[in-house]
Amino acid sequence: MPPQLNVDEVVASRTVETEVSRNVSIPTRLPPAERVVSVNARVELTSITAERDYVVISGIIRSTVFYASADDPSDVVSISRNFDFTDRVSVRGSRPGLEAIAEMLISDIDFSLINERLINVVFTVASDVELSTTERVPIVEEPEFVRRERFRIRRTVRERNYTRNLVSTTRLSADAEDMRRIIDVESNITITSIITDYDRITVRGAVNSNILYVDSGGELEYANVSYGFRENFDISGVTPDMEAYVETRIIQASGEIIDGRRIRITTNAGFNVLVVVEEVIEVPTDITVPDRYPIRRTVIVERVVTEERTRILERQQVTVPEGSPDVARVISVNGNIRGGSLSTEATRGGVIVSGVVDVNIIYVADLPQQPVYFIPGSVTFSSFIDIPEVRENMQVYADIDINNLTGTRVSERAVNVRLVMDINLVVTERVRVPVVTGITDEPIREPVEPVEPADYITYVVRSGDTLFLIAQRFGVTVDRLVAINNIRDSAQLQVGQQLLIPRG
Repeated sequence: MPPQLNVDEVVASRTVETEVSRNVSIPTRLPPAERVVSVNARVELTSITAERDYVVISGIIRSTVFYASADDPSDVVSISRNFDFTDRVSVRGSRPGLEAIAEMLISDIDFSLINERLINVVFTVASDVELSTTERVPIVEEPEFVRRERFRIRRTVRERNYTRNLVSTTRLSADAEDMRRIIDVESNITITSIITDYDRITVRGAVNSNILYVDSGGELEYANVSYGFRENFDISGVTPDMEAYVETRIIQASGEIIDGRRIRITTNAGFNVLVVVEEVIEVPTDITVPDRYPIRRTVIVERVVTEERTRILERQQVTVPEGSPDVARVISVNGNIRGGSLSTEATRGGVIVSGVVDVNIIYVADLPQQPVYFIPGSVTFSSFIDIPEVRENMQVYADIDINNLTGTRVSERAVNVRLVMDINLVVTERVRVPVVTGITDEPIREPVEPVEPADYITYVVRSGDTLFLIAQRFGVTVDRLVAINNIRDSAQLQVGQQLLIPRG
């Protein structure tokens, strides 16, 4: 079989929102509810399948409901529930055999108290769906006739999913009050190092747990504890020269009181381990033998321009809405990036990242019984990340995680929210590569490319054109035109030759 070049092509994409309504029953062992304080939730994708004109998405919503007890309004009780859901999304062009991927998040949560034993929760799930296909383009292999060019690519070697229980007995800080009862434990994971070895990946990191509890005096308290971990994942075929990426998700977190000062934290976590290898491939782009002619197929590929990891900090004040009591003490702050709000823009010399984080602030009210309330609010962020290689019309892929979210009482009517986010950016650019798929004895007419990528136009070279004049006309640099169109000799433009030009 002749060698082939795999070309990925996006067939369709769509962003949808789905409402998932569920009722949460309060078991008889817990006190009845007077009112709902807050609801936290996260969503996990379990499967995605492409069907004809539809994509079927299934997931799990992992939620925690906080409510004030009818027996004692100052007492907050939590209930954790997991809800399965499946959604059929209409996507024109979808068909079996296409590769389907999706990113999901909770964009909104509504809740209401039906009665003292039943709570209704409505989750809005935002999903970004993309369908793609891989086309195999045959390429010539006669080494004596062909001029080749080298391209650096990344190839996936292995991808595995694992589940681990991360357990540690931790002591509260000296200024924390003794624990009498745990209400809720919320954990997140920070990866500090990933090491590849022969047939093994070693991951080190830390679990950061926020604990909501009742102290020995009956007051509601909030504490933060952290502990490290090291996990080994056996994956055959891995070598030290390969690179690994690890994504984590919290399946469940719980705490057990050992004594008033010590707690055993158990975090059930999922690890997605992706191992890639960077290699150089040679692609035939021209022939060197006289009186013979290349049969070419132009493919458009995305080359990686740069990757960047950074951290940004935002501080904003959230005001207590009218009708809510004054703030005596902030207990905790949690939040999620609002679905559809995240945007990235490549500009000259960097990337602008912006979005909105919806937050829930749980606080003790400045009232005699000290009941617990919550403030819904939002934090808007916009940050310019300096990356000299970036230019307009490049594509930016962003992965943003909330690293830390805290609140401080500024006054009885305002809370200062401090938001720290970790951002991973990958910047790519579409490049046109003419690939030689065969050799013939007769001159052939080069086919006209029917499709141009988004954010680019196709320009046909005319008599008298030079790269310098074309670059000036469209406001781009000669170097960019050379890179995008894979031009080997800038002085040898041909009349009728087609060039990709960035829009704008």
